[in-house]
Amino acid sequence: MTPTITETEARDQVEDYVRGAFSALPAPAGRQLFSRNRSECADPTDNGPAGRYEISATYEVTGLEPDTFKAQFEAVVKWWQGHGFTVLTDRRPTDQYVFARNERDGFDMSLQANELGKLYLGATSPCVWPKGAPEAEPAAAVEEEVAEAPEPERPRPRREPVDDEDFGQTSWSDGGTAF
Repeated sequence: MTPTITETEARDQVEDYVRGAFSALPAPAGRQLFSRNRSECADPTDNGPAGRYEISATYEVTGLEPDTFKAQFEAVVKWWQGHGFTVLTDRRPTDQYVFARNERDGFDMSLQANELGKLYLGATSPCVWPKGAPEAEPAAAVEEEVAEAPEPERPRPRREPVDDEDFGQTSWSDGGTAF
């Protein structure tokens, strides 16, 4: 199985890409974390093994007017193209959504605006192993030989019940077990 970068490295790269693309936006722009996720690659596109994760972060871009979003999309797409990303989906002008992938490392980025005047910038890693490589398979459990349980002691014979006439003559010093 092919090693990958670690989850920590993927998280750092996601943040680096977001910072880089964000730098293409004008000065009044701010960003606020909207979501950060670690999702299991249950159906990875590379047909790889389970146990890997995608790391993602999405930020709301604040401080920009919706009527400037067209220019912001152009600026971010230009930054992507200058940094190894290829636009795979561009739904403009119908929808304000663009999706790109970095062909060198498989990271994805998206920029999306909604009808509420919100703008979101996000990045997602490819599937990565938490520690950069799959965990070693645990060795087959070796069954310990368990010694057979010792034969239980046979209970001491108990005295037959006696009728009440003999009760007073019984010696209880032995717990009533003597014959």
